[in-house]
Amino acid sequence: MNHFWEIFLFFLPAFVANAVPVIVMNIPGIRKWDTPVWERFLGKNKTWRGFIFGIGCAIAVGGIQFWIGGQDPFFGLMWGGLLGIGALGGDSVESFVKRRMNIVPGQALPFWDGVDYIIGALLLGCFMYIPNLSEVFFLIIIGPILSFLSNVLAYVFKLKKVWY
Repeated sequence: MNHFWEIFLFFLPAFVANAVPVIVMNIPGIRKWDTPVWERFLGKNKTWRGFIFGIGCAIAVGGIQFWIGGQDPFFGLMWGGLLGIGALGGDSVESFVKRRMNIVPGQALPFWDGVDYIIGALLLGCFMYIPNLSEVFFLIIIGPILSFLSNVLAYVFKLKKVWY
């Protein structure tokens, strides 16, 4: 069990990158930074604000984790950057597919809404760390669970209009 906790912490920048866009969209002063990245293909909910803050926070979390752990913080910054870009890239690919399926922005695509960012983070993270099969399965199971719980919390705290 300890090993899975370590894997969770190691991939924490991906979880942070996925959660931060929902949080920052409600911060006064930056609410207006809601320019869509590529509205035609990704929808109106994928914004530059979300990408910049999501990836930036993932980089910060990676650097802090490695610094606290007595390891090279530069490696942590790179790791956080890869996971942040991968997580939000995976989420964007899933949004692109949803648009092709005529699913409107904000509407759920069960299971895939919770695993898209993990797949993206795993793909880009492989440039620095190749997880074994049990680690991949763990992340693919825990990702949707955490995504669901964070979405419900965001809804309860009125950060999101829908619970999913």
